[in-house]
Amino acid sequence: MSEKNNGFVSVPGKLHAILRGLKFVLISYIVSVALIAVLSALIVYTDLPESTSTPVVKVITFFSVVLSAFLTARSSHSRGWLCGALVGGSNVCILILLGTAIYAHNPLTVSNLLSVAIGALLGVAGGVFGINSRK
Repeated sequence: MSEKNNGFVSVPGKLHAILRGLKFVLISYIVSVALIAVLSALIVYTDLPESTSTPVVKVITFFSVVLSAFLTARSSHSRGWLCGALVGGSNVCILILLGTAIYAHNPLTVSNLLSVAIGALLGVAGGVFGINSRK
């Protein structure tokens, strides 16, 4: 399964790719939390209406998807579109599962399935940009 190289245990290729994708999803979540904190501060300390929070949070979430797909595909050697789609869809699925765990609601709704599809499509775009930015 794993080989020893120079005293370190190497991770097989596919597992390494999955872990790399999860690392970039985590980075995109950190960026999202920071941006949402800025949005929250703007709402609290300025005259920005609270009604703007929902669309802005959606934009931040989709930016997070594109960012994670871009970073994953950029570190990939080929098939950036596929890496992006998988990471984008996974990114949204993780958010849906976290929301389900916190709010105890049904995760299989049309809205959630549409969000996963949009996440995968945005992931494809981010993956294409990421793989082509290496050149």
